[in-house]
Amino acid sequence: MPTQTIDAAIVGGGIAGAWALNILRSRGYNAVLVESKALGCGQTLASQGMIHGGLKYALSGMVTGASEAIADMPARWRACLRGEDEVDLRDTALLSEHYYMFAAGSARGRFTTFFASRALRGRIEKVGKADWPQAFDGFDGALYALNDFVIDTSALMHTLTSAHRDRIFSLRADAHSIRAANDGGFLIELTDQTLHAAQLINCAGCGSEALLEQLRIADLRVQHRPLKQVIVRPRHRVSMYAHCLTGITGNEPRLTITTHSQDDSCVWYLGGQLATTGVTRSDAEQLQFAQQELRACVPWLDWDDAVYSVCAIDRAEPRQGSGLKPDQAFVSRVGDFVQCFPVKLTLAPDLGDRLLAVLDPPRHPGEITSAHARAAIGAPPW
Repeated sequence: MPTQTIDAAIVGGGIAGAWALNILRSRGYNAVLVESKALGCGQTLASQGMIHGGLKYALSGMVTGASEAIADMPARWRACLRGEDEVDLRDTALLSEHYYMFAAGSARGRFTTFFASRALRGRIEKVGKADWPQAFDGFDGALYALNDFVIDTSALMHTLTSAHRDRIFSLRADAHSIRAANDGGFLIELTDQTLHAAQLINCAGCGSEALLEQLRIADLRVQHRPLKQVIVRPRHRVSMYAHCLTGITGNEPRLTITTHSQDDSCVWYLGGQLATTGVTRSDAEQLQFAQQELRACVPWLDWDDAVYSVCAIDRAEPRQGSGLKPDQAFVSRVGDFVQCFPVKLTLAPDLGDRLLAVLDPPRHPGEITSAHARAAIGAPPW
């Protein structure tokens, strides 16, 4: 089979891989992406789509490293949505232009002073009752608006991949299809040609460990932080995009709520402390707990006859000595191999910056002409 030398091959078609492909193509790299299943089918389409500035990590009353590390991300994403950054997202739909925090009862007093502090100026503001969204009709408490928003992850994947379909292939990353080349770089075996990639960029998420082991790259380690989120199909058709802080006992929202649609029906997607602690509960226990939490946190809406289901997510990240989540996107280069983890959706622009900083410049121009099968976009879990 013929062999073509290219600048880079990206493994993994989630937000990290798709963002990397867009960044590299905008900088003139001759790059391709390979995905073993469906684009976005891992963590990306199962995420809630929040583009946030980290305030949900500051609920202890202190601005933390985690919250400050991503403070600028909403502005970076908004620049992309306006077509003013390297990744053009002007065709990407938003689910909500705003994200909120709400607290009822005694929890209101705990946050009032902190949220009004100079450190958070411009990142959060209290919303007067006259300006409350319809979802909060009947709520008695305090409502805050963040400079965060919610993106439609399916639309995002379509935008990121539509202009590069000729460079996105369906390929299982096994020892036959991807291997180190004797003269440096890596060989990618398509059905009709071999691509000799000068650099291999691993964005495979939970599949990263298998590729690291296959290529015998021992310097990089992966950790997992699973979640057990809950999908709710209520009888009502009210949309909410908010963190519930009512009665929280730790540095995490009690519930993180986004709303989606499927077949003309309303879907609530629940994360936050519910999902973090949910991994210690059976599916049946988690569903019962979610019902109790919704009735306690959002009692003014009707939850009779709502249908509940569990969505288990396995998040892959670079291993930390503490086992805690990393504060920033992760990029590390070992020879011609680059390992990437966005850590969270909102850090994709940070990942792009870090990736460009470690790559060799483009040297192998050319078009990709192959009849090899293309990878399709996956579906969200609801």
